[in-house]
Amino acid sequence: MAAFDFRPYIWSRNTEAMKKKVSGLLPKELPHHFAVCEIEPHKRDGGSIVYFTFSAPGAQDKVKQIAEGLVSAVNTELATRDKRSWYDFEPARSLPVRGVPFSEDIVRMLPSKKIKVEFVGPDLTVEQLYREFREFGLILDIETQPTSNKDTPRWAIVHYSQLRGATRARNCAHGDVVGSTRLLLSYVRETHTNVVIQWFKDHTKFTIPLAAAALIAAIYAIFDPIREFFVENKITHRFDLSQIPILGNMRKAAMRSLLRRDSSSSSEEMSAWTGLFDQKERLVSILNEPPESFVVVTGPHGSGKTKLVELATQEKKYRVVIDANNLASQHSELEQMTLLARQLGWWPVFNSIIGITNTIDLMVTATTGSKAGISATPESQVRRILECLALVLTKIRHNRLDVLNANEQRKRKARMTQESQLAGSGNAAAASFGSSSHTLSPEDIPVIVLENFMDKDLAFSKIIIEWAASVVEAGLAHCIITTNSISGYHEVQRVESHRAASLISLDDSSPMGAITLLQRQLTPEAPAQAPTPDTLDEKALEAHEQLVAEYQRKLDAVSGDRIAYAASVLGGRLEDLQIFVQKVKAGESIGSAIEDIIQRSITEVRKHAFANDTEVGQCEHTWSPEQFWYLLTELARHESVEYDRMRNSALFAGNDSALLGLAEAQLITMVYDNDRPSRIRPGRPVYYAAFNRIVDDPGFSSTMAIRMHKAFVDLETAKIRKAEEELALLNVFKASVDSYNTLASNLAIITASKDISGGSGGGDSWWSRNKTKAKDGDIAQLYPEAYIAQATRSGGYGVGANGLDDIRKASRANEPSQSWLGWLFGRSSSSQKQAGSNASIEKQSTSEWPMAVPGIPLELQGRVRFLLNVIHSSQQKIDKWDEEIKSRTTRLAGL
Repeated sequence: MAAFDFRPYIWSRNTEAMKKKVSGLLPKELPHHFAVCEIEPHKRDGGSIVYFTFSAPGAQDKVKQIAEGLVSAVNTELATRDKRSWYDFEPARSLPVRGVPFSEDIVRMLPSKKIKVEFVGPDLTVEQLYREFREFGLILDIETQPTSNKDTPRWAIVHYSQLRGATRARNCAHGDVVGSTRLLLSYVRETHTNVVIQWFKDHTKFTIPLAAAALIAAIYAIFDPIREFFVENKITHRFDLSQIPILGNMRKAAMRSLLRRDSSSSSEEMSAWTGLFDQKERLVSILNEPPESFVVVTGPHGSGKTKLVELATQEKKYRVVIDANNLASQHSELEQMTLLARQLGWWPVFNSIIGITNTIDLMVTATTGSKAGISATPESQVRRILECLALVLTKIRHNRLDVLNANEQRKRKARMTQESQLAGSGNAAAASFGSSSHTLSPEDIPVIVLENFMDKDLAFSKIIIEWAASVVEAGLAHCIITTNSISGYHEVQRVESHRAASLISLDDSSPMGAITLLQRQLTPEAPAQAPTPDTLDEKALEAHEQLVAEYQRKLDAVSGDRIAYAASVLGGRLEDLQIFVQKVKAGESIGSAIEDIIQRSITEVRKHAFANDTEVGQCEHTWSPEQFWYLLTELARHESVEYDRMRNSALFAGNDSALLGLAEAQLITMVYDNDRPSRIRPGRPVYYAAFNRIVDDPGFSSTMAIRMHKAFVDLETAKIRKAEEELALLNVFKASVDSYNTLASNLAIITASKDISGGSGGGDSWWSRNKTKAKDGDIAQLYPEAYIAQATRSGGYGVGANGLDDIRKASRANEPSQSWLGWLFGRSSSSQKQAGSNASIEKQSTSEWPMAVPGIPLELQGRVRFLLNVIHSSQQKIDKWDEEIKSRTTRLAGL
């Protein structure tokens, strides 16, 4: 507490006043010719040493007695007068100085309650020390040097209860001689132990988390209101000077003059995109309603998404824009978090607090073995930023509702006052204050715009979209998402599955719009007027003619037909049109510029679509090269195909993940109708020319066609295998083989009887029609080789391998079998060798259902027939594709 004693600081600056105060405390008249010689103030210890003289006889004992009497007289005077100031807590007192005072100003030798007494001579006992030092103050303890300690000089420590007792002893007894021992006094430096701090040190398992939590809570309590204030300023533009009409118009005019742009050029450029203003009206109508779901604006780069949102939200008072493209361009999550805070006005940002909290958590883990749970990450900071923004939006909504309610109540009060004056009734007034408005006007509803969302990989995209869904669900604000790919729409649908998001799809410019844009960009400026006759000069005239010729040359280079051709190839994609304009302005011809863009597009398609990488850029590779080749050939022929037909084709098999992956990679574009995909088009208009070039490449086209047909063969083979497995489970092959054995034995008996009887019988019987043929041939006609082979593999019945080859040859050479398996595998028939009407009759008979399968229950006949038809059709497709593969292989060999 001595550090907080201000009295030494007061007197140290006024030494003369202190001396006067000390001399005023002394009695005016003392015996023995008492006279003050000097007053020596001790600023640090407090007090003063008074040097005085007096007259005394020569005996030493008598001198000491007189001195003690003078000191007693002074104390008596002080006790009677007792003139203490307001800052003196104890009465003044005088003590005799028995030693030689040691006046010093050593910084480290600060006063303390402990005095170290060093003995120059024999040691003093405790009793002697007590008698010597008790008069200066109450003593707590006297500690003597242990006898085992042989250090010199010997010492003892006197511990006073108050600091003033120690300072008195230090100044009055230093150098005193007791017996033959001289005493040397000095202060002992005390090490004070704070109980609270010591408890904190002894219980770090609890104190460190508590201290960290207190620090974080203090930071939140102090800075969170500040951050909310700045975020609200960012949204409401409270201190934005550009919102002042005069300053805002001056700023816009300065920017236009600086950039040398006409204010109408932007609207003219955007009017080239078809349906932009119609979509604007739709978006405005959605924003005029209370928030219910997301609004997703999709379209290719340069289709006017940002302009559409700006036009639709220009009347809104509160608009929050989060540019996901800029966030994704940052190198680390910490930088992305910092940029997000800057976009929303969240300030101050303490990035170092993340490292501090992580360090504290690590220290607690190392000390206690368990995590404190106070570590911070960029993800947690992003959540805090978004929570702060949600609080501000809630505050804005409540403030606007309060204003609307106050206005409504004021109007009702005025109306009721008029009614009460007319009718003299107060019942209506009581009812008028019972309701309040809970719906904001459309311009007061905040709008959150997530620009370029899902176009690039963003670490916090899921957090942002989930937060936006909660804000929309709470009715705090509208949320508009602009994205180049349709994947953003599907991501929104996954997050908000219970509500359908509104989809606004923008398309490329129309051909006429593209032509208008190219003409505006490429048409050269007309030269100045020709020199007048007054200023006619041959050099000036020649220079003007050169300018006119150059102008005519540039004008011919960008004639209407060439511009129309460029627009027909490039379409209305703004990005491709800008590249084309840059190339033409750089000196390239229109044909060369178009050819270069087409070749680059071909390279992009081959690199992204036909690569075997798991990822293409930032998009997952969810399709196979065969799938895209099939889709590419269809688009090359028709420019656009139906989504459902392509999705349900054999290669895509009803799974839309491949088509969605291609759309996300911007290789194709899905045209939506009533918020569902209806048609598929190339990802960019120039891709149509690129697709045709790829299809016309004989080597690459043949290679991919072979791969595609092999994929078709694999699919149909899998169908056949699955049908055969089910037929095997139904015991079809074993039952048919048993029937075959029975029929073969019966035929043998019939044959023997016919030979014996000489072949008598009806001429119309089956036997009579075929009796001229060999027996082996008859058997081959009844059961074709494919059925026998399958039956042999399934149950081990029937003939051997050599017999199968013979049967196969005979079956192909003779008439078709009338059995179900003969129809199934569709081998050569006599109808192919006949002409005329017989050909159509036989063709019709082979397409009919076969007769019932012997040995199969009636209830399974329908399923068996279906499986047999699947095998039949799949085998026909395989034969066709095998022929195509052979043809393509032969073409490749001839290149």
